[in-house]
Amino acid sequence: MSRLVRYQLIAFAVIAVLGVVFVGAKYIHLDHMLGFGQYQVKVKAKTTANLSKGAEVTYRGVPVGRVDSLDITPDGVMIYLELDSGKPKVPASAKAVIANRSAIGEQYLDLVPETSKGPYLRDGSVIDGAETPIPVEDLLASVNHFSSTTDLTALSTTVTELGKAFDGQGDNLRILVDSLNKFSQTGVEALPQTVQLIRDAQTVLGTQADQSPAIRTFSDGLDRLAVQLRANDPDIRRLIGTGADAGEQIGKLLDQSAQPLTTDLSNLRLLLQAVSPQTYTLKPLLQMLPLLSVGGSATAPGDGTTHFGLVLETNNPPACTVGYEGTQRILDQMKAQNPNFDDTRDDFPFNTDAKCDVPFGSPTDVRGGARAQYADPNVPQPWDSKPKTDPDKLNLSPVAIQLATLIGVTPKR
Repeated sequence: MSRLVRYQLIAFAVIAVLGVVFVGAKYIHLDHMLGFGQYQVKVKAKTTANLSKGAEVTYRGVPVGRVDSLDITPDGVMIYLELDSGKPKVPASAKAVIANRSAIGEQYLDLVPETSKGPYLRDGSVIDGAETPIPVEDLLASVNHFSSTTDLTALSTTVTELGKAFDGQGDNLRILVDSLNKFSQTGVEALPQTVQLIRDAQTVLGTQADQSPAIRTFSDGLDRLAVQLRANDPDIRRLIGTGADAGEQIGKLLDQSAQPLTTDLSNLRLLLQAVSPQTYTLKPLLQMLPLLSVGGSATAPGDGTTHFGLVLETNNPPACTVGYEGTQRILDQMKAQNPNFDDTRDDFPFNTDAKCDVPFGSPTDVRGGARAQYADPNVPQPWDSKPKTDPDKLNLSPVAIQLATLIGVTPKR
């Protein structure tokens, strides 16, 4: 054997040994046994659902690791997963689902993410909760119980009647399905409005809840009103019976007095329009009229005495005379026509043009209906465009008390 052939055989043997070692290491997951290329993730679950050690772990159907071990905890079980670092990264939002791979009950754990974006699972991460399938034995037991408790005669009757009900109704069922489809599409299109309606309904219902005492009180009031109406039913019937005659009489009255009533209301409207600016000054007058009637009888109580007081306010402020000259001219004309004319006894024309013509802001006593509205403190004055201000009252009580003490007068107690 030549040296070249010998070297070729040695090289082939070395390559074969390395290939067998590599394949064997991959087969037995030597890197995992040595702790390389893996990271551990924990899953909290209520039950193992027959999941066992070594079960496959998948992500979107791709194997990414194995179940390393299972431990019992006070709240259930802790499942330890060994995931391969070289496989696709699993988002931390993934849910753990224990599923059946086949009908014989071979379980595996599938990681179902809500999104493909990070953060991702890393060594020591914990997935809280795992969805477990219904155990096959429980499903079979439930099916067996259902079949054993089902009345076959009644079931046969139900199926027969359903067959009769839907027999020949294909077109109607198609229309119903199409209508439901359109209804669902319309519901999806109107979803924002529906959500807003629900939110607004929460506000309305909250308001109703806050106003429940008032609503209850209103309902109680309606109940009492109904009871009162029931108790007065004869009177109400009699009122309704006579209401037609009364309405007829009122109609005749309105027909007969329509024109005079319209005229009176028009005149009343004009009167109110003319009086409205003077309401502030007329109000004290109307309030004092009852007091005048009482005071009139108080001046002579009937005991032979008279009680009367007089406050002189002459020319304080000075009276207005500008604008009343026309009255004097009328009197002069009357005296020229009749030398015996007496203005205190004889009639003479009324001077409708008489009014106070002094400028606004004059210290004289500005009178006249046209200026009565300026007595209202809330009405701005024409000379300064500002409302009146009530000046501070002059309190003379301390001075009066001191003077009374000096002159020896003791106030009545």
